[in-house]
Amino acid sequence: MSIGHALSVVKQPVRKRAKLDYPTETEGSRLAAKARKMASKLTPEERRAHFNAAMVLIYGGDDTKKTTVPRR
Repeated sequence: MSIGHALSVVKQPVRKRAKLDYPTETEGSRLAAKARKMASKLTPEERRAHFNAAMVLIYGGDDTKKTTVPRR
């Protein structure tokens, strides 16, 4: 067996993958864009209030005035 023959045995043909037909815009992408636009208009105090409310939803509890600081 020669070197050229060994390389031709090892090399597999490359198959092209069919391109999937994804829509450029969906209801979810429109809602996400709307949410980002609304969030960019929030003040730091409003952001903190939403963050604290989300932490209560995630971790439970009823103390919404407790300060929650994100880890860095």
